[in-house]
Amino acid sequence: MHRNATAAAVLLAASLTLAGCSNSSDSKPDKPTPTPSATSSVPAATSTADAIAACTDAIVAGKGQDSPECSKLSADDAFKALQAANKRGRDALQSAIASASSAAQ
Repeated sequence: MHRNATAAAVLLAASLTLAGCSNSSDSKPDKPTPTPSATSSVPAATSTADAIAACTDAIVAGKGQDSPECSKLSADDAFKALQAANKRGRDALQSAIASASSAAQ
């Protein structure tokens, strides 16, 4: 008898928990979904490429990924900027090594 009462209590608690967390399908969202009111005359690829380039410049300048130039980029675009900054750093290091090697000869 005690097991049945415990099982019933657990079942009731689970039902109430699920009922409290569920969302009614008849309810309307609190805020309407915003729709764009105008389109940009600038192609998205160009503005994204420019934003990635600006973020890359900021990272190379030592501002880091938290700079304002990088804040509006998606995670993928921020990663592209980081990779480009890393490549610039590697290229600069290779250039310095080549310059030092030629000066030593």
